[in-house]
Amino acid sequence: MLPEPVRVPRPLLNGSWWPRSTDLGVELSVLLPALDQVRGPVKRLLLGVGGWKARPSRINARDRTVSIGYAAGQSSAMIKVFCVDGGSFTMRVALPGSASGVPDPPDDGPGEAIWEDEGGGLRLLRSQAVR
Repeated sequence: MLPEPVRVPRPLLNGSWWPRSTDLGVELSVLLPALDQVRGPVKRLLLGVGGWKARPSRINARDRTVSIGYAAGQSSAMIKVFCVDGGSFTMRVALPGSASGVPDPPDDGPGEAIWEDEGGGLRLLRSQAVR
């Protein structure tokens, strides 16, 4: 008789984001292309209401419009990402100047390039995403 398969729970967080400013429109225009690589095009984002200068309701991506919603009950340290394929994932947000318990952002030096080449960063997140 074969042993019962081990079920691994889905991770609560799938990554972290360190926006450089509280200008959500600017920051999301930089973040969206990276999010699209995780499990395909993003169609909606859900963020907490706090911490942003302005709260746009949509942002234009290259070939589509991504809607943005805000939940009063959601922590400003979280972002929920909903994809066109019906899947979703959650990321932690470290707003500039916040003491959110998120580690310092990665530097842009050679250590980050090595991390990416060895499977860290979004490559690791992409491999965990279920398509």
